[in-house]
Amino acid sequence: MFKSIPLPKDSELPESIQKTLRALPALNVFRMLGNIPQSFHPYVQLAKSLLGEGKFPPRLRQIAILRQAHLLQSPYEWHQHVFLSRANGVKDAEMEVIKKENPVKSLGAEENFMCHVSDEITLHAKLTDETFQELFKRYSVSLGSELILCLSYVNMLGRFINCTRVQIEETNPLEGRSSPTD
Repeated sequence: MFKSIPLPKDSELPESIQKTLRALPALNVFRMLGNIPQSFHPYVQLAKSLLGEGKFPPRLRQIAILRQAHLLQSPYEWHQHVFLSRANGVKDAEMEVIKKENPVKSLGAEENFMCHVSDEITLHAKLTDETFQELFKRYSVSLGSELILCLSYVNMLGRFINCTRVQIEETNPLEGRSSPTD
């Protein structure tokens, strides 16, 4: 038996997936998705729409994602989003708070709120009425909805990563990048 689901070799993938993989950072999670060819391109398109082209403030989005990765106990997702978070202005000290406090209360008001939203979506799969009202008081319908979709997406991804046991790369393909799809 194997330690994780094997990553497909190029020779096992359709040419269209090989071409897309060559254009993306060499992340094992992208390659793992090659095991599901019909889902590969829609997944990459959704990732790009949220993490590459999204309008929600990238720094705050990364704080919410880090909190989600911590709550799901996803070492791979945490590892990758540390690089993205640094590139988007999140400080190492803030990342430590995100990992250690429960609930997160010692960051700035907006950063604490991002962690709170992430806590509710990740742990309860919904927002309380109070959090819902506060989210749409602070953000437009478009931005608030984007944050909800983004956190729903990374929750799905974190569960996929954990269950397929995607291994952390030996290199750091996201170092210095602000998005996994640029």
